[in-house]
Amino acid sequence: MGNADGRLRKGPAFLSGVLFGALIGAAAVYLIAVPSGEQLVQNVQRKSVSLKGKSAGLIEAARQKSIDLKKAVTSYKKESDSSEQMIPIPKDYV
Repeated sequence: MGNADGRLRKGPAFLSGVLFGALIGAAAVYLIAVPSGEQLVQNVQRKSVSLKGKSAGLIEAARQKSIDLKKAVTSYKKESDSSEQMIPIPKDYV
């Protein structure tokens, strides 16, 4: 029976050790991994500025491509209009 009494006493000690270790581990991860509020704000500001610059570049590229496409369509339309041959209509047909 001495063996059973030893197990009963070790159970709560083991459980409290696991909980204590989990709390210490969670605190360590929180302190190491989470940036401070100031750092987080600075990171967000930097990202927003870089995204704003990228979006401005993309908008300008899209605008230029639309202008180029419009010019290409207009020149193609002019070429196709001038290259169409008119079928002569006989005078007695009218």
